[in-house]
Amino acid sequence: MSNANGAVGGALGYLDSHFKEFTRMLGDLVRIPSMSARGFPPEEVQRSAEATAEVLRRAGVENVGIITIPGGHPYVYGDWLKRPGAPTILLYGHHDVQPPGRPEKWLSPAFEPTERRGRLYGRGTADDKGGVMAHVAAVAAYLASARSLPCNVKFLVEGEEEIGSGHLGRFLAKHRQMMAADFIVLSDTGNFATGIPALTYQLRGICQVDVEVQCLRQPVHSGAWGGPVADAVRILCGLIAGLEKADGSLGVPGLYRKVARPGAKQLARIRALPWSEARFRREAGMLPGTTLGGERRFSVYERLWTRPALTVIALEARPLHGSSNQIIEAARARLSLRTVPEMDAKEAGRLLVRRLTSRPPRGAKVTARVTGSAPWWSTDPEGPAFEAARLALRAGFGKEAAMIGCGGTIGFVEPFARLLKGAPCLLTGVADPACNAHSENESLHLGDWLKAMRAAVHLYDELSRVPVRPRR
Repeated sequence: MSNANGAVGGALGYLDSHFKEFTRMLGDLVRIPSMSARGFPPEEVQRSAEATAEVLRRAGVENVGIITIPGGHPYVYGDWLKRPGAPTILLYGHHDVQPPGRPEKWLSPAFEPTERRGRLYGRGTADDKGGVMAHVAAVAAYLASARSLPCNVKFLVEGEEEIGSGHLGRFLAKHRQMMAADFIVLSDTGNFATGIPALTYQLRGICQVDVEVQCLRQPVHSGAWGGPVADAVRILCGLIAGLEKADGSLGVPGLYRKVARPGAKQLARIRALPWSEARFRREAGMLPGTTLGGERRFSVYERLWTRPALTVIALEARPLHGSSNQIIEAARARLSLRTVPEMDAKEAGRLLVRRLTSRPPRGAKVTARVTGSAPWWSTDPEGPAFEAARLALRAGFGKEAAMIGCGGTIGFVEPFARLLKGAPCLLTGVADPACNAHSENESLHLGDWLKAMRAAVHLYDELSRVPVRPRR
């Protein structure tokens, strides 16, 4: 570990003295409602791209521009490449955000950044505008204090990560040379706990399946017809409930054929992590009396990181407001299936569709289809690049980094790892378990955010001395 003298020390000092300025810059980004999901104004995502490009320019990043792919939301690119012979780091994040959810559940408006008790609340504070800004701040600190970086950097800030990075393949095919790098550093994963950093080495994949049950041509009076007439809502609920077996596994024939079991090293890493059910339940927001789900013969971390999981993320029938005594003609649900190493997400989706539609109950018309997927990713977190990342995180946070998996999916990682032919992918982030990413009252722990910036300063320094393989 290099000591905090010279360029590193100057950059760290700059971060400390300009932290409030970086917080204001993050707040300005958070005010832009850059939802990439269908039904929200794409002009706001464009405005977010322009604002992101501006903060890169203000940081001293060069060749900043907005890149578009027909039909997709804008990417932001920038670089600083003035260290001939030094390694190049590709820094990835995204500027699009999830929809805010239910406005009445927010303690302060979703797009009005508000500081409370050391946390900054607002959509995108943790996922992922705060992650992007951590690296912008680290680069700005070096360039302002030392007029140079210890290595070369490239920024790629995506505009549609939250909807599955659907145009990423076309983007990579067109800009392959622009993306060339020796290391990939992602800012979109979480830390193990507040104050304890993490290095993520495995991500689950995802497959989305939409299912509809229809029993009638139109709604009918529940008194006149209730009993003998099939109820599409109850049938759909029964279909979904029947997907879980008594042991917590999923009752989808063939689904587990290609589920990889973790190796001895991964199990050792998982079992070395501290576990507190009380803390887990508190951070998840579980109500008293509820029980943990999933496959009970596996530990909770194994269930989260190494086992498939199914979630109902949307359910449609009839809103409570305006409802009447009717049997509804049809009901729909959107299912999110998380996949793990060796599983093919699309094939897993087809198996789920077959399970839902193969034996329609009571003559109901059941249709289902796969509507999206993204692959899992895994790497062996050993070698000099990962050691450099562990050293940097320890220097920034003052704590050893936890080596963890992640139950979520980042569609960007696997395609880029394949494109760069094995360049180490270092997944870090600014979110802690209490951040409520994707939910109401998303927030960023400002103390951890500064620590993440400081870790980034150390990371560029550490990676500058890691030998790199010849690019192919």
